[in-house]
Amino acid sequence: MTTNMQLDDSLGRDEALAERARTGSGAAFAALVTLHGDAVYVIARNMCATIHEAEEVLQQAFLAAWHDLKSFPAGARFTTWLYDIAMKTALAHRQRDRRSPSRSLEAFLPAFDGAGRLASSKGELEGSSSERTEITGLVREALECIDDRIRAAFVLRDLVQLQVEEAALILQTSPPAVRRDAHRARLMLRGFVDQL
Repeated sequence: MTTNMQLDDSLGRDEALAERARTGSGAAFAALVTLHGDAVYVIARNMCATIHEAEEVLQQAFLAAWHDLKSFPAGARFTTWLYDIAMKTALAHRQRDRRSPSRSLEAFLPAFDGAGRLASSKGELEGSSSERTEITGLVREALECIDDRIRAAFVLRDLVQLQVEEAALILQTSPPAVRRDAHRARLMLRGFVDQL
């Protein structure tokens, strides 16, 4: 469990390293890459369809951060600024290489009857079982079927584990919208997994 003192220390370390990097210290920037590379990779890997695309987004995000470091706003959290760059890079990559999902997970959302009681979901994935791969491949495929906005909220909240306010800042939306979208993604993924 992270204490407030540990959080304050890590924030102070990030800001000190970011300030040194802003003045041209490659070593300070390398330290920031080491500290936050895993989280940026989680964003990239879960917003991209393949490992190759994720690695490309990871590299582009850190290059963009290095080039834009002078524009890092005073008083801002470095992680918020960096994760914003990573998410925008991933979303831009998805737009550029737009593949329309052949399926949607909307059918896996829970349904309710007229009295408000939970009705069973009837969602099924199309395609033969020979087209399906291992469970992790199926879940990754399921992530590909979720709308970018909803997927981004899920990735930031559930996988990177950001506070809702920080995720909302990155996604330029409200905290209630982030909560709603992340919850919607969880429900779709849960409905999908329940049908396996």
